[in-house]
Amino acid sequence: MTPTRVFVVAPTPTMRAGLRSMLAAVETADLLVVGEAGLSAGPVPPLSGADVVLVADEGLLEETALSVSEDGTQSLLLLSEDEAEASRLRTLSLRGWGVVPPDAPSEELGAAVAAVAHGLTVLPKTLAERLLDEPATAVEDLSDPLTARESEVLDLLGHGLSNKMIARELHISEHTVKFHISSLYSKLGVSNRAEAVSQGARHGLISL
Repeated sequence: MTPTRVFVVAPTPTMRAGLRSMLAAVETADLLVVGEAGLSAGPVPPLSGADVVLVADEGLLEETALSVSEDGTQSLLLLSEDEAEASRLRTLSLRGWGVVPPDAPSEELGAAVAAVAHGLTVLPKTLAERLLDEPATAVEDLSDPLTARESEVLDLLGHGLSNKMIARELHISEHTVKFHISSLYSKLGVSNRAEAVSQGARHGLISL
């Protein structure tokens, strides 16, 4: 499996080293840090070798977002709790984008990186409801609800796990995993993982 290439933008060497360590510790996704940048009066270094640019400070967002937006094939993930920053990201031409809390654990950070790399939007649930003005309670229920096992599989899809990893996590065969994925695709009316995760989040079945 080709690793997801990540470029880290953070103001201090200590923060950059900490984020590299956190990404390296993620077991549920194959992440590779391909470069980093910090505070600079000049432009952000070329980011074309990365799939996702991880920004750890709002003060570095403007120049970084401009570089990523101009490229058009990259995604951006910001560590922040500021709703205004999420609104700014929505206006940019990004492949995928997201906001996660600065104190997010390694697995949550890794899942967010993997999700935005696939073109998804990642937001804390409360923030997503405010931005989209669409509380989960207002979403129409599925005509054919997911089974408990299908819900478990969907949740693991949302965390970027492969079929093999899901089989290992749930102690079932890969064939059974494929069966459950096919079934939940049908119930959600989707044809791929990204759409399944997106619809799952929209219906309040999972939280990214």
